[in-house]
Amino acid sequence: MIGANLFLHEYQTVLVGNPEHVERIRANGLRFITPSNTSRLNIQAFETAAEVAPFGKDDIILLTAKSQHTVRSLGQLKNAGAPRTLPIFCCQNSIWNEPTASRVFDNVYGVVVSLPATFLKPGEVETPLKGLKGHLEVGCYSSGTDELASLVVQCLNKSDFDCCLNETVMKTKGAKCLQNLMNSFNAITGIKESGDFATSVRGETERIWKAAGIEWEALEEYTKRNKAKLSPSPAYSEKMSSTWQSLTRQTGNVEAGQINGDVVMMGELLGIEAPYNECLWRVSTKMAQEHEKPGKYFKSDLERMVAERSWPVPG
Repeated sequence: MIGANLFLHEYQTVLVGNPEHVERIRANGLRFITPSNTSRLNIQAFETAAEVAPFGKDDIILLTAKSQHTVRSLGQLKNAGAPRTLPIFCCQNSIWNEPTASRVFDNVYGVVVSLPATFLKPGEVETPLKGLKGHLEVGCYSSGTDELASLVVQCLNKSDFDCCLNETVMKTKGAKCLQNLMNSFNAITGIKESGDFATSVRGETERIWKAAGIEWEALEEYTKRNKAKLSPSPAYSEKMSSTWQSLTRQTGNVEAGQINGDVVMMGELLGIEAPYNECLWRVSTKMAQEHEKPGKYFKSDLERMVAERSWPVPG
């Protein structure tokens, strides 16, 4: 989605993705579907970062991979000769990616992404939004802004996004992460959310984050801000989460380890249990490994697993 809109507004854009996706884009272009138009975009696409090298002084990386692929993506970049100064913009869910990227690169930026999109077929992406194609907030990791962040915001605003600078971007990424905690619930059950279950999942997370000294913006404030200017098609019924899409595509992996799992592992260090998050993490990961489709379990199944502290163990 981000690459398509940058390309349409004549920014030099290169995509790096999984082989099947790249093969389709190379053969037929990226099929880009909006409420008013379907187009094929002839964007350069590559399977690895090594094919993009060498990196120039004006290059930036928009890291849009799922969080479980972050380490591999960073390693590819570094082993392809990327200097430590190469700017890395983490356009991803969770608060896990930026500290990981900062181990390898010096200029790391957080990007909060609210971008409804459907990616179920290789070489094809669809948006339900008629005007602006998403809301993004950009800031330096771990706080502040700079001239490059400002420039990227300008480019994204010119490319049909509602984008702004955010001096406390990691606090806002915390709010977005609280929202994304229920992505795995949606994938497991096939329903969007359940009030009491969601309250328990987020309550565990907030207790652990507070004990760890992690700050976050109120989820209500972020939600109010990110939906203010977005206008979905009247025919649009809210799409399922990206984790639901991963199970549907049978990718074999999901992002829950870096969202729910991150909470669980932090809780273990602090002596605080997080059974609701652990259930979502373990069950969704096992389903992905077994190539099972969304909707295998009911909410009542998950509640029983939490009560018994018993859930499928991924291999």
